Amino acid sequence: MDDMHHLTSALEEHYKVAVDWKGSLFCGVKLTWDYINRHVTTNMPGYIGEALTKYQHPKPTVPQHSPYKSTTIHYGAKVQRVEEDKSPPLTPDQIKRVQQIVGTLLYYGRAVDSTLLTALSAIAARQSNGTQAVAEACHQLLDYVATHPNAGIRYHACDMILAVHTDASYLSELGGKSRAAGHFYLTNKNDEDFNNGAILTLSSIIKHVMSSASEAELAALYYGCKQAAPIRITLEEMGHPQPSPTPVTTDNITAQGLTMGTMTPKASKSNDQRFNWLKCRNAQRQFRYLWRKGILNRADYTSKHHPARHHQNVRPFYVFDSNELPTQ
Repeated sequence: MDDMHHLTSALEEHYKVAVDWKGSLFCGVKLTWDYINRHVTTNMPGYIGEALTKYQHPKPTVPQHSPYKSTTIHYGAKVQRVEEDKSPPLTPDQIKRVQQIVGTLLYYGRAVDSTLLTALSAIAARQSNGTQAVAEACHQLLDYVATHPNAGIRYHACDMILAVHTDASYLSELGGKSRAAGHFYLTNKNDEDFNNGAILTLSSIIKHVMSSASEAELAALYYGCKQAAPIRITLEEMGHPQPSPTPVTTDNITAQGLTMGTMTPKASKSNDQRFNWLKCRNAQRQFRYLWRKGILNRADYTSKHHPARHHQNVRPFYVFDSNELPTQ
């Protein structure tokens, strides 16, 4: 308590300071604590309502349960390629509106609603040369947040052990690009099935063109571990020692086999940097690469654009929807 008073008095010498001893608000995020059940729920009440008013977006007449148009399935094709966008270009003012919508929802998505991140990433990659299809994607995204306006994340007390799931989708974006995804959460020791809110969600278009699905999965594994390395250090410096190594899950047996040394690579020059970095961290016992089938991979959700039914089925696993959280 003395340290807290010293901190506030030092800050008050130069700034106007408001002190919240209940810890109910942080950077616009509301924290609802339940000490009996040992969890905290974060949400941003009113944020989406203000955003819809700002962009003069009416409430949809039909509920929208998908934040982005799902990829059309071409039955019989080995690679599900994305159809090229041939719609007319937007005006500079319309492009600016798209950029504003992405900026407004990006903070909300990173803070409390990770289900938006894949759609936001896809729109942001196309916003500088926006077309009518991009504007329609923004409209669908606003319909989605209007349908689900009060998302949040629930964090349960645990042993603070970092766990990571990574996944990739091959050639799932325009321009022949693939997507890498990662789900980072804190769990209990030796409990892989513990469901906790994500402390970080990765959904990023891979910069380079991948030559195979296995290479895309290896890139996703690399992206995930690069993000996990500083998180491990942060947790340890906060007083939460991490087991060595940190479990990292992938659903591609080739990516796991190459990094664990159970497979011998051939003609892998194009991904040597990622491949050797992952092998090095495995040899240092910083990471341990595990294989689990795709249905159990928590990063699968943010690796691609799903149909509305899938979003409805899995959304409760990732976010907590409630308009009636208990008052503090």
